[in-house]
Amino acid sequence: MTAPRTEKFGISAAITTPFTQTGAVDTALLCAHAKSVLDQGCASVTLGGTTGEGPSLSLSETIPAYKALTAASIDPAKIVFGILQSALPDAIDAARQVSSLGCKYILVAPPYYFKGVSDAGQVAWFDQFLTAISDTGLNVILYHIPQMTAAPITPDMVGAIIKAHPSMIAGVKDSSGDWDNAMTLLDRFSDRHILIGDERMLGAAIKRGASGAICGVANIAPGLLIPLLDGKEPDKNLTPLVNALLEYPVTPVIKALVAHVTDTPAWRRVRAPLVELDQGQYELITNTYNRLFESGND
Repeated sequence: MTAPRTEKFGISAAITTPFTQTGAVDTALLCAHAKSVLDQGCASVTLGGTTGEGPSLSLSETIPAYKALTAASIDPAKIVFGILQSALPDAIDAARQVSSLGCKYILVAPPYYFKGVSDAGQVAWFDQFLTAISDTGLNVILYHIPQMTAAPITPDMVGAIIKAHPSMIAGVKDSSGDWDNAMTLLDRFSDRHILIGDERMLGAAIKRGASGAICGVANIAPGLLIPLLDGKEPDKNLTPLVNALLEYPVTPVIKALVAHVTDTPAWRRVRAPLVELDQGQYELITNTYNRLFESGND
C-alpha cells in the first residue's frame, strides 16, 4: 500500500501508442520506444493515458501491450497503467488484471460521459472503485484533466478520497494547466506525489514541492525535463516547444515528432476519431523542432 512520499516520482513519459497499417497496436515499436525514453532517463512510462490514446484502446489491447513491455524486460515498477474507463466494472477489471501482472501504479481518470454530475457522485465512483481493489496493493494516482473529461477532481474531492482510502492514494496528476490549482494541491497534499502535466509549469512547481510529471514532451525530449527535478532552470527551448505543440491536436503532434526524431513514419498513425497531421502541418512542426534543437541551441 501507499506510504507517505519520501522521494520524487520523477519524469514519466505519457507514452504514445503506435499502430500498424491495419490499425492494431504495434507492440514491437511500443517496446522500442519505451526502452528509449527509459534509457534517456525517464523514471517510468505511462501506458494508455491521454497521449497514448487510452480512451480509444480496449482492455484487450492494453493488457497485451503491458505484457509486451514486461516481456521486453521492462520492470513492471516502471510502467504506470492508465485507466480511463467510465464503466466502474471495466475500471475494476483493468486494475485487477494489471495488479496480477505486477503493476504498482495506476493512473485513474474520473467517469466522464455524464455531464453535470455532482462531486459527491464522482467521489462515490472512486470510493466503490477503490474498495473493490483494496486488496491489490496498487498505488493510485488521481487524474485531473478537466479540459478532456469535463469532470474535474477538485482539491476537496481529493481530500475526501484520501480520507476514505488514505493508504491507496499515491498522488494526483494535474493536467489542468491551472497554476493556482496545482499550488493548492501542493499545499494541501504535500505528503503525496503531485505531478504536473503542463511542462511549462514543471520547473516552478518542482521548486514548490511537486514530485515530477507524467507528460507528452518526455516522448521526444526527456532531457529537457529531467534536470528540472534537481531544481535547475528550464531550458530556454522548453516553453517555445510546448507552445508550438499546442497549436495542434496534442496527441497527433506528439506522434508526428516521435516519427520525426526516430525517422519512423509509422509513428504518425492515430486511431479515429483523431486524425494525423497533414503533410503541411507535419512540415511546419518538424521545421520548428529543427530550429529549436538542431542548430546548436539544445
